[in-house]
Amino acid sequence: MTAQLSRHPRSIVFLGTAHDNGGTSILASNLAKAMRARGHHVEEWYLFGSDGDLPAGARVFVPAKRSRSPTLLISLFFRVVAALRQSKPDVLFGLQPYSNLLVGVAGRIAGIRNRIPTYHGPRAFVTPSLMALDDIVYWLGLYTQMIACANNVAVTYHRDDMAVVVNGHDVPQAFSRAEARKTLGLPADGLILGQIGRLSHQKNQSFSLELIKRMPEAILVLLGIGPDEAALNSQIEVAGLAQRVHIVPAIAHGRIGLFYSAIDLALFPSRYEGLSLAAIEAIHAGVPSLCTDIPSFREMFAASPLLTAQLLLPQGDYAAWIARIRNILADQDLRRHIGSELARLSPAYGFEVMAEQYLRLFDQWDRPPHRPIRAAVQTGL
Repeated sequence: MTAQLSRHPRSIVFLGTAHDNGGTSILASNLAKAMRARGHHVEEWYLFGSDGDLPAGARVFVPAKRSRSPTLLISLFFRVVAALRQSKPDVLFGLQPYSNLLVGVAGRIAGIRNRIPTYHGPRAFVTPSLMALDDIVYWLGLYTQMIACANNVAVTYHRDDMAVVVNGHDVPQAFSRAEARKTLGLPADGLILGQIGRLSHQKNQSFSLELIKRMPEAILVLLGIGPDEAALNSQIEVAGLAQRVHIVPAIAHGRIGLFYSAIDLALFPSRYEGLSLAAIEAIHAGVPSLCTDIPSFREMFAASPLLTAQLLLPQGDYAAWIARIRNILADQDLRRHIGSELARLSPAYGFEVMAEQYLRLFDQWDRPPHRPIRAAVQTGL
């Protein structure tokens, strides 16, 4: 995106629960960078520490990992209020369910004018108590604008005044297959499948491990960290897959293309998603991605009947996934058609498209108040 300085620079805070190298925190860091390029002052605040790489200059209130201690959460609330009163940002964005609540309540107490929660996953998969509190904050009018990352997310909240700004991502740098595999310590030849994402129940890496167990010709690369790491390592050991499964904790964001350049196919057997940034990266990289047939991925491929038919598969159906993997790899014409469709779809999920839509929000605040923000954003998409 070509940087153009804003006529009205803003002070902006992104407030997250923890920067865990997940899609939401990466998206916030990328947006912060784009907004700074426009002349806005942007800070990233996180309530808890994590194993992820913190962006330079990020503020962490509690260095320890996430906690549900009521005493600590109450203390955090008052610390956030005090910090907001001191910094007085023009705009406060929430990134995750608990931080969204603080955006509405602590932001209102601190006198922050624009308090914007963002929603990155379907409501049914968020802790019910947090959603009940979110409903109360919403009905009290403490949010001034709400943003969902995809239509399939927005419809689950049943709020007519929620805007949709579809996720976008940068195009990863391409590397030669030989360089990528050598850098990641992978065999130069042979079939390599890859899955990227937090090692968690949501991402369902255990399904990918079972696939590899049933495909003796394949190697699997799991890229990520997360709470299921110990359980997955145990599954790998019990199944005798130690020589065919490589867990890579992290790759620097600027070199994430090494992962996509090294693999033949990407796997996304997620149980649920909002709109996966990793899957968008795979689209940009031109890598076929087999995905669970859930609303998120169906929305992502909606503009392409071919990709919908070829890349969406039933959850848990090992035979169907294995057959599709082998079919795509064996049919070069099909693979070329899939590559062409991915290239056609890629521009719609560019980071510039998403960032521009976020930045339009600021333009709406510069206009007369009788023009609702939500209407202006939706008609501008």
